Amino acid sequence: MDQGLLVPDELTCDLVMDRIQQDDCKNGFILDGFPRTIPQAEALTAALDHINQKMDFAIDVDVPDENIVNRMSGRRACLNCGATYHIVSIPTKVEGICDRCGSEVVLREDDKPETVQKRLNVYHEQTQPLIEYYAAQNILKTVDGTQPMEKVFADIITILEK
Repeated sequence: MDQGLLVPDELTCDLVMDRIQQDDCKNGFILDGFPRTIPQAEALTAALDHINQKMDFAIDVDVPDENIVNRMSGRRACLNCGATYHIVSIPTKVEGICDRCGSEVVLREDDKPETVQKRLNVYHEQTQPLIEYYAAQNILKTVDGTQPMEKVFADIITILEK
């Protein structure tokens, strides 16, 4: 992940398939960030078929690459307490110092522009094909991810409540 690459499909699929068969998922579940590849989507469909379930929606939060790079490269994290900030939208009160514990906040390796760009390249190659995959199944819903976070969340809730 620090290199901007995805976790291998086999490991990811095994973990998710084990998880969705737990008792607390009997009435439904939300998967965030999975599947990320066509093979994962196919494995998920097969596993859901096996337990007589189907996916209701696939939600694409659409954000241009430039916005993603700007958002992620502006994130800062406190390695001591885990608090997160953004240099534009959620800055620390004292530049570079965590509001919670007073430790230094840093730009994590996986948020550096070059790592984010690698992750975006992997996304376009491996994950973006899922948009067409789920559109063909008539379950794809798209949300404008450039809106304020509260609006994006509200749009997702509206989709899930249908």
